[in-house]
Amino acid sequence: MSGGGSASPVAPANALEAAVGTVLDELRTFRLRWWPPLLLGFVMLFDSWDSAAIAYVLPVLVKEWRLDPVAMGTLISAGYAGQLIGALTMGGLAERFGRLPVIAWAVTAMCLLGVICAICPNYETLLPARFLQGLAIGGALPVAVTYINELAPTATRGRYFGTFQFLCLSGYTAAAIASTFIVPHLGWRWMFGLGALPLLLLPVMLATLPESPRWLARAGRESDVRKALARLGAGGRADGLPVGVDSARSVREEAPAIPVSALFGAKYRLRTLVLVTIWFLSSFTSFGLTTWVPSLYVTVFDFPVEEALRYVAIASVVSLFVPVLPALLIDRIGRRPMAMAGAAVSAAGLLSLASLPQTGTVLLIVLVIAGQFGIGVALVTTWPYTAENFPTPMRAMAVGFISSFARVASMCTPLFVGVVLATSKSVEVVFAGFGVCALGALFLWLVASRETARTRLEDL
Repeated sequence: MSGGGSASPVAPANALEAAVGTVLDELRTFRLRWWPPLLLGFVMLFDSWDSAAIAYVLPVLVKEWRLDPVAMGTLISAGYAGQLIGALTMGGLAERFGRLPVIAWAVTAMCLLGVICAICPNYETLLPARFLQGLAIGGALPVAVTYINELAPTATRGRYFGTFQFLCLSGYTAAAIASTFIVPHLGWRWMFGLGALPLLLLPVMLATLPESPRWLARAGRESDVRKALARLGAGGRADGLPVGVDSARSVREEAPAIPVSALFGAKYRLRTLVLVTIWFLSSFTSFGLTTWVPSLYVTVFDFPVEEALRYVAIASVVSLFVPVLPALLIDRIGRRPMAMAGAAVSAAGLLSLASLPQTGTVLLIVLVIAGQFGIGVALVTTWPYTAENFPTPMRAMAVGFISSFARVASMCTPLFVGVVLATSKSVEVVFAGFGVCALGALFLWLVASRETARTRLEDL
């Protein structure tokens, strides 16, 4: 997936950026090796909490507000529509203003809108509130992924990102487990309200994490690069950086804005199209299972709400280990084998569900978990892989744009499920659709991807 040949609007890494990469690779400090992925992972845990909360609230709202399948799908899709726009826009802002300011503003908006969702009195008010919250949710994660990727040492980039991703995805598990107590005993509104907790961590984040040194180097802000590295524990190592970069230049002069159209130029077109398709197919499966399984257990398989939430909690506990496998293995075996194995497991589980009539409860839960776990592994691997395919001046924009097709898939999935259930009432068709998408992602990983493990970002 090299993308081909001719001139690119993105200049090669300058000497300062290359030197920053060398310093980051050599640093062994806690402030670089552990603190950024741990702290930002905890902050972004509630990004996934807020994204998943609707799945555990919806079975109650179906009865309380008498929602039909189309209304259910529309409510889920509203949040993902907002995430689409957020992912498309905030990456560009992060290229212009820096990674951390955009993350901070997005997380603040996400938290405040969570409180607004908690006090909505009806479907008509919750719908736009979820859309607006989606803007912040969708914008925060790609920029956070870019930031973590730009700090990570080359040799352990997969493990470094895996630490962040483990905490980030823990929000799905935390929401699933907490919902079994919160929804029946405290009420569904608390599921949204608790999403405001990251406001407590934002001051710590801003006080202890520096701006991405790679972004600062591209912006020509030499003195700020040294300060950022010093905050990461570089000490005297920053003194050996190249000098002579005109730090008085503006960001726009040193690192001109790269248009989205650059992703479709000769050099990046193929990798962009392949990644867009992988994101769409994988996310269609992943988000469909995450958001619809609780309701399917209640409306199709006739499980009581509390029992359905328990089954979902079990699956979420298993899914908690999704980022652990990539974190431990992708620096050794590579990105491609990890993603292909995950997609294959998911496709096998879901196509089995589609072809086995009269599935017993235990087998049903096992195959659903296999589908969720496998595609989760593939998606966790896709995040760092996407960031590794693009240079610093366009990395946040590229990750935001390409991952936005996960949001497109997330908007389509609930509508697909809602229409299928409303017309044919065939859950087998639903599982078959998810399985075929996982199979398609597997095919693309197999024939149209390249390996990026153990290669410096400046050399990719």
